[in-house]
Amino acid sequence: MMTINVAQDQTNKNKTLALGTLCVLALLLTGCMDITGRGPAPLDQTIVKADAHPRVGHVYCMRGWLGIFSTGMDTLAQKVDKEVAAVSVADEEWRRLKGFLINEKKAGRLTSEPLVLVGHSYGADDQIRAAQELGEANIPVDLLILVDPVTPPDIPDNVKRVVCIYKSHPLTDFYPAWRGVAIDPKTSKAPVTNINLRVDPVGFDTTQIDHINIEKCEGVHNMVLGEIRKVCPERSAFARERQTTGINTLGVAPTASPTPVQ
Repeated sequence: MMTINVAQDQTNKNKTLALGTLCVLALLLTGCMDITGRGPAPLDQTIVKADAHPRVGHVYCMRGWLGIFSTGMDTLAQKVDKEVAAVSVADEEWRRLKGFLINEKKAGRLTSEPLVLVGHSYGADDQIRAAQELGEANIPVDLLILVDPVTPPDIPDNVKRVVCIYKSHPLTDFYPAWRGVAIDPKTSKAPVTNINLRVDPVGFDTTQIDHINIEKCEGVHNMVLGEIRKVCPERSAFARERQTTGINTLGVAPTASPTPVQ
């Protein structure tokens, strides 16, 4: 009888442990638990402090799965923020990010400055999803940079340009995890640039790069920074362009004054 009770007690403990594990996973997958220890990303800083940066634009770098991986996205955002307003967000924050941008647009605070979305791994996949919902709100994405996307959806029509930096691993790329794949140009109306670090010359050693360190690589950071600079000009140049085209900071041409009646 004692043996039966002990066995039953162990079974109950196992069930409790399994149930607790499932609950934790459910919280993580729905984004209800913050396991990064960072708290919500300060998205508003990319708007209210944008003018303090030498280059125009708003850049959002997204970590990988659950926000616990891809810490190199934090470092990248810090580098970008020296030139363009930037912040790093966790993967599960993509819905919060698109909601924030939509609200800023409605409030008139999201100007015509370039919008850049950057993501690594599943964070790259979810940046595409964020872009899709921004498109439904008529918000263009000037540049979408994907670092080792895993299961990327189709690119929405509001994206103006796509750069995919990845490293193929032919023996394991069939498995939709811990990999990086190219973007099929047929899925995008925008120009797509795929850069395969396994075979394409990029000017630095890529032999030790894999899925879990690609976003920490200084060479990759420099590639991303170079692409961002192409769409985020210095403020003086941006202002001159606005004056030449007659476009205001909201991206709208001024309405012509009515001709006075003689």
